[in-house]
Amino acid sequence: LERMNKIIGNIREQLSELELGLSGALNISDSMDALISSLFLNQVPAGWLKTCGQIGPTGSYNRKSMDSWWADLQLRWKQLEDWQAPTKAVEELPPSVWYPGTFNPMGYVTACMQVTARKNSYSLDAMRVQMDVTTITDVSSVESQPSYGTYVHGLYMEGARWDMENNTVADSKPKDLYPLMPVIHIIAVTVDQVTSEGTYECPIFMTTIHGPTFIFAGPLRTNVDAKKWCLAGVALVLQPD
Repeated sequence: LERMNKIIGNIREQLSELELGLSGALNISDSMDALISSLFLNQVPAGWLKTCGQIGPTGSYNRKSMDSWWADLQLRWKQLEDWQAPTKAVEELPPSVWYPGTFNPMGYVTACMQVTARKNSYSLDAMRVQMDVTTITDVSSVESQPSYGTYVHGLYMEGARWDMENNTVADSKPKDLYPLMPVIHIIAVTVDQVTSEGTYECPIFMTTIHGPTFIFAGPLRTNVDAKKWCLAGVALVLQPD
């Protein structure tokens, strides 16, 4: 919520200064000129990306145009607004969390692991992430969060697809580059409960720019050798191009 307020405040401040500059009340500075160029080219200004955490030492992690990025920001605001609604308790999560709308995706998963570890008196270092893909494709049909773990949605698969009939990773269909995943149930389990047989440790990235946007890796069921998906570069992404 603090990050969102900071972003909105930064956008409002820069656009107000630009308005004064265009009206002649202020001299056009280099930062204003850069903002004008970005808006004219339908690109997200670097300062806004930096505030969102979408730019780092290796450059920008964002590939969205300005209009797509703004629509995404509005959806993030909507989720936070629903989350903080006065009609419910603050600690009450949405029925399913739109995972790409979190500014710190790994922090959310870690918090869920901490809740499970604290409830069962486990050590957090002994906890691992398990992902169970549900058959739910309509998010509005989810009434509440599960009794343990968390429901998340909004992830896309790159390099393959999820076969709902066989409950496994499968070859992607032609011209379907980023198929949307069903609702995923993320669970925290202990090390001795982890099963590697018949699973593919699928990496999850914030965007299609891999490397610096890596979040974590979780197991997905597979009926073939997991090396096939490793060689294909199969991954889950929060924001496709």
